[in-house]
Amino acid sequence: MKSQKKFQEMTVVGIASDNRNMQPVVILKEKSGGRELYIWIGPVEAMALQRAMNKEVFQRPLTHELLRNIMEKSGLTLEHIEIDDLRDHTYYATIYLKTSEAKLLTVDARPSDSLVLATWSGVPIFVSEKVIDGMTQGAQEETTRHKVILTQDDLEQSDEELTKILERVNPEDVGNA
Repeated sequence: MKSQKKFQEMTVVGIASDNRNMQPVVILKEKSGGRELYIWIGPVEAMALQRAMNKEVFQRPLTHELLRNIMEKSGLTLEHIEIDDLRDHTYYATIYLKTSEAKLLTVDARPSDSLVLATWSGVPIFVSEKVIDGMTQGAQEETTRHKVILTQDDLEQSDEELTKILERVNPEDVGNA
């Protein structure tokens, strides 16, 4: 684990679907706290992660199993993964591998692939505080940005004007002030 950054260990607690675009979302939960992190992933990666969570093996190896088999045959052991950066709404991860000579190797990877490998292998998943804080702040800003608050002046408009205002509003964006 990188010493200059602070990390929290997290676990995959499930996969949900974003109701806005039906895209799968991985839900990570802090092991020693209550914070959660949501990472949007592709449907293929979601299927692979679900299979890893259920330890479901197919007759022939799929991509993540193939990678796991190559690592095993090469004498590489997955030590842990880190989700270590968030830039321009994109998460970054690093896979930490140990060789048979105990040399530590790092590989840049997508978080979704890293999470599948970590789940299959049962190794720790670490997320940097910077990423957790960035996600939390971004989620709060997004919620604030989309929330619609109708003022008393809006409510006192004629029925026709109020109807025009309400037609532009997405019901999910209406919130309590």
